[in-house]
Amino acid sequence: MYGKPALGTVLPLAGLTAAPEVMPGIPFAKGLQEAAGAGFLLYCSVAVVLLSAKAWFQVRNHGDRS
Repeated sequence: MYGKPALGTVLPLAGLTAAPEVMPGIPFAKGLQEAAGAGFLLYCSVAVVLLSAKAWFQVRNHGDRS
């Protein structure tokens, strides 16, 4: 715009985003990203279960304080 060069000429890697199969290691990176996403979901679900169990025990034992 206004005489500036195109983005692909300024950043040579910007043109590779349209064709990811050109870059080596992309399938491996996608696998790592999927594994990280699955691990994060597992972490979140374990945290919710532990917090729910803690809250349940606190509510259950609320009147038993001595």
